[in-house]
Amino acid sequence: MQDWNPGQYLKFKNERTQPSIDLVERIPLRHAKKIIDIGCGPGNSTQILHIRWPSADIVGVDSSRSMIDKARADYPDQKWDMRDAADLDTLEKYDIVFSSSTLQWIPNHELLIPRLFDMVNENGVLAVQIVDNNDSPFYKILLRLAKSGAWRQYTSDCEQLQYFFRPEYYYNKLCLLTQNIDLWETIYYHIMQSHKDLMDWQKYTGMRPFLANLPDDTARKEFEREILNECIANYPIQSDGRVLFLIKRLFFVARKS
Repeated sequence: MQDWNPGQYLKFKNERTQPSIDLVERIPLRHAKKIIDIGCGPGNSTQILHIRWPSADIVGVDSSRSMIDKARADYPDQKWDMRDAADLDTLEKYDIVFSSSTLQWIPNHELLIPRLFDMVNENGVLAVQIVDNNDSPFYKILLRLAKSGAWRQYTSDCEQLQYFFRPEYYYNKLCLLTQNIDLWETIYYHIMQSHKDLMDWQKYTGMRPFLANLPDDTARKEFEREILNECIANYPIQSDGRVLFLIKRLFFVARKS
C-alpha cells in the first residue's frame, strides 16, 4: 500500500482534529509527566496534548515515513518516532497512552488493547478514539462495490484490512483490566463543499487498501467514479449546495487504578 499523503490528510485538518480535542477533554488527569500519541500522523492530534499538558514529555509515534517527516518539519522541537504500534516496548510506561483514529488499521484488538493498557502507569489512562464504520453509508457503498462485478477479484477481501468493533466488544476487553471505564460514541456531521470533497476525504483514508489492490490507475479512476456516483445518489445535497458527511466515532478512557 502506498504511504499516506500528509497534504491530502490535512486538507480536512480541523475536522480530523476535533475528535482528538473531544477525547482529551474527557481525560481525568490534571497532570501528566509522560505521554505517547500512537498513530500521531502529521502531528495535529499531538498538538492538542501539548496544549493540555505543556510540561509533559510527549512523543508522537507513527508507522508512516511521510507522516513523521511532515510532523518533524512542522514541529521540529517536538519528539517524533517512526515505529509500528506492534513494535512498542510495553516495559516503557506512560501516564497517558493516547490514540486517535488509528486502531482501525491495527489487527488483533483482543491482544492489542491489553498490550496498550499494560503501557499505562498506575493511575494513568489509556485514551482511544476509533472510527466506527460498521453502519456508515459510505462504507456500505464501498463494500458492496468491492464485492461486485469485475472489482471482486481485486477488492473483495479488503475489508479485512480494517478493524471495527462494537462498543460492547471494547467494554468486555477493558472490564477485565479495570473498573474505571468511560465509553461513548459521537456522530460527527462534517460539512463537505461537494461530493468530490467527500471522496477526497475517503480516498486518502478508508479507501486506501481498496485502491491499492487495483491493478492500475485506469482501474482506480473507474472504481472512484462508481463510488462517486453512488455517493451522489445516497448523500443528498443540502439547501446551501453542500453535503453532510456522517462519521460515527467510538471513544474510551480507561484508568489504571
